[in-house]
Amino acid sequence: MNRRTLGVIVFLVLTFAITYAIEFGLLGRLSPLAPARAAVLVGVMFVPGLCALFVRMAIEREGFADAGLRWGRGRYYLIAWLLPAGLGAAAMGLSVLLRQGEYDPWMTAVAVRMHYVAPDRPMPPLHVLRAVLILGALIFAVPVNTVAAFGEEFGWRGYLLMRLLPLGAARAFLLSGVIWGLWHAPLILQGHNYPQHPRLGVALMVGFCTLLGVVLGWLRLASGSVFPAAVAHGSVNGPGSAPLAFLRSRNDITTGLPGLLGQLLIAAFVFALWRVGALRRIGETPIGGDDATGAVPEPTD
Repeated sequence: MNRRTLGVIVFLVLTFAITYAIEFGLLGRLSPLAPARAAVLVGVMFVPGLCALFVRMAIEREGFADAGLRWGRGRYYLIAWLLPAGLGAAAMGLSVLLRQGEYDPWMTAVAVRMHYVAPDRPMPPLHVLRAVLILGALIFAVPVNTVAAFGEEFGWRGYLLMRLLPLGAARAFLLSGVIWGLWHAPLILQGHNYPQHPRLGVALMVGFCTLLGVVLGWLRLASGSVFPAAVAHGSVNGPGSAPLAFLRSRNDITTGLPGLLGQLLIAAFVFALWRVGALRRIGETPIGGDDATGAVPEPTD
């Protein structure tokens, strides 16, 4: 067994063992609205990156040439920032149109949570609350979320995807996405993302991560950097999820980016990437060489 194969095995065993121990052990004892729970969830996001760092340094000992720790092509940052926000807003619109949720301009769920966290603090005016939510998600949440998202992306797209690419880009995207989805299983079973259907939610999360993993993998490979993937991941957790604040009585199977309607929109974007040749260029690009960045050469036409 070569070092890279051993590295992948150790990475997966450590990442799943540590994450499952924390989420099944510690998170199960915390209230869903407890501030400590949010802190633990952020901490768990660093587990894949830390495990990848350990494997690269202690087992493979090949350095970080293919980890994507470079700026890369700048335009992909803008795509990474705005694409999830657009998909999230479109998913909300489809949910209302197809009666999978009711439009809630009063943001009832947000108001209830704010009252729970600070019961003695007066609620701000509704127009201020809307502006803070929307602008805060677009401007402030993305950079903050990107820090935590990098903890995952350095592991999933900066390490695992690169190790699976010799199988072919399509297989690497599919396999890494399924693994990433299964990594979320303890959290989903505890009601995260799909509180009404936690068991079915595991399968839905695998589908969501597989589709989103193609987009994040494309950003990683096309830009030559892992950072756009981290920005997009942070945007999914920020402005990509913010439209849910304007929905009530929603069906968690269908609504939001992790729901079936959101997955349909992501699948449409993936199809568009394939149709214009973006994914095929990645699949045809040899991986390796001295730099081993995985960047796709710019088209000449």
